[in-house]
Amino acid sequence: MRDFIRYYRIKLLFFVTFLIPGLCRAEEEPKVSPSAQELADKLANPVASLISVPLQNNLTYGIGPYNGSKYQINIQPVIPFKLNDNLNLITRYILPVVDQQEVTGENNHEFGLSDATVTAFFAPKTKGIILGLGPAFLVPTATDKFLGFDSNCWASRN
Repeated sequence: MRDFIRYYRIKLLFFVTFLIPGLCRAEEEPKVSPSAQELADKLANPVASLISVPLQNNLTYGIGPYNGSKYQINIQPVIPFKLNDNLNLITRYILPVVDQQEVTGENNHEFGLSDATVTAFFAPKTKGIILGLGPAFLVPTATDKFLGFDSNCWASRN
């Protein structure tokens, strides 16, 4: 029964990550090609109307009593949506892919997905300091009991 529930949670995360953003209309950019400086400015701005998919690599050695190692790559798409002329919704998904050796015991190896984090920030369009407020959800998508938590979590971030 637990595997059945986990299967549908993974399907729900897939639906939220890939299908719902396609149903909503992201803010359209003018057809004029932006200059290199304008593009660099948008990439540096976390709330710009630009879809990005950064990857974060983490490598850790000497974990636990067996001096284990862990490699983790976080796939972190950021997808903004224009709600109206003054308000954006910026969604961010963090999907960790983990490969760890000798962390949970000698000669043990685990590979797979860890728990995903989904955040949504409501950010007004202003000049200067930008404040975003919204929820964060921890979605149990771990494919191994040693790669994730055993419960659902949610929090408010600002």
